[in-house]
Amino acid sequence: MNYELKIINIDMAHDVYEMYKDIPFKEVGSTNIIKNQTYEQFKKQLKEFKNEENIKNEHLDTTTNRYIFYLNNIPIGEIGIRTTLNDFWINRGSQIFYKLRYYYRHKGYGTKMLELALIECKKLGMKQVRVNCSDTNIASKRIIEKNGGTIDIKNYKNKDGYSSSYIIKLEEI
Repeated sequence: MNYELKIINIDMAHDVYEMYKDIPFKEVGSTNIIKNQTYEQFKKQLKEFKNEENIKNEHLDTTTNRYIFYLNNIPIGEIGIRTTLNDFWINRGSQIFYKLRYYYRHKGYGTKMLELALIECKKLGMKQVRVNCSDTNIASKRIIEKNGGTIDIKNYKNKDGYSSSYIIKLEEI
């Protein structure tokens, strides 16, 4: 198996459009804003994603690097790393988020995708990463735990129910 993370760019639009279409619109703690977009809207969205690497998202007050996860040159997931960290992102917010195509779930690919993203976090100079997960999302909890995540904040209330916040120490990677 050949695994690879590629930083998102407009040149990959054709390859990843179908991937995003294969990810549910709304899941626990996540919204796939691309699900209902036309291809032209999607290309504009990719440009916005690329801009977020250097320009803070005004709603989130952070910059974000987004990567596409490839398995044998097939795009199967997206993972984002928030790179401008303030008190909220350090102490409460999830610094990493991810989505995986439906067919590729429950096969270990999410674990590998997060593993590769943690290597990127280490390259960015991060010492630890916070990853939040809905308490009902058992698969995501396992992905985080397999990558060294330990619960820091347990069962906090959010708009969708309850979540827990995990810390992954990068010096152990």
